[in-house]
Amino acid sequence: MVGVTTVALLERRPNISRSLFSRYWRDVHGVMAARIPGFESYTQYHVTPLADVGSREPGPFEGIAVVTFTDEKDREGLVHSEITKHIQRDEQNVFRRVFLYNLAPGASVTVFDGDQAGNASGYFVVVPADSPVSTQELSSMLWAEGALTVRMHDLTSGDPSAWSSTATEAGSGSSPRFVGVVHAEWQDSRRAVSGIGRCVAASRGRVTAYRIDETHVMVEGGRPTQVGLRGLDAVRTIHEAGAVNQLDEAVIRAIYGDLGKVRTAQAGR
Repeated sequence: MVGVTTVALLERRPNISRSLFSRYWRDVHGVMAARIPGFESYTQYHVTPLADVGSREPGPFEGIAVVTFTDEKDREGLVHSEITKHIQRDEQNVFRRVFLYNLAPGASVTVFDGDQAGNASGYFVVVPADSPVSTQELSSMLWAEGALTVRMHDLTSGDPSAWSSTATEAGSGSSPRFVGVVHAEWQDSRRAVSGIGRCVAASRGRVTAYRIDETHVMVEGGRPTQVGLRGLDAVRTIHEAGAVNQLDEAVIRAIYGDLGKVRTAQAGR
């Protein structure tokens, strides 16, 4: 059973295009991160701020990552592994700021889980410290607005400055700028946007909302997926050429060694 979660909120550097940011995060930075030991799962959400739902300012983030670990000991690899220093250095290539929250056990919970039929539209709502609506209250409001599923991440137990000194407000010390992230899914995207708009209004425009454009599972069941090992473009090229033998576990193991024990499920979805 997964015990702890890490949530990262990512800002794109303004001199990097959205397309390049998305490709680099998925196929370069994400492939590096998938090699950090101890991950139970690692999912990238490529998002676009919802500009017309009443938020005071457009949301700054274009990427949200969620990583799970079986326990706190497994999460030590995030800080102490050999690749961590390369990950942090690589962040400077495409990220303006990284807010990384290592959450306490129980801080990430599925608050509501309803029946789901077909493809659902996914959204995130990020709650700042000055929001008059709490993360728990917001989760209940989104459910009342027709969300099929609602998953809540309480960020108050995390300290983003432990990862990056730029991830806190000026003069705030180690206090988090954001106190919660809510991930919700709807069957009807129009109902989702109108419902989210009412929730934003209830927060007096302080919370920010994002539409999920792409979801890429980089690590699943404690192993990198094909996309987590090679990047989505390489996997697409393999399928386009019909070179399915390239996906055989024996071939992957010969190339990547112990990392070659990949999840066989398609990761980019």
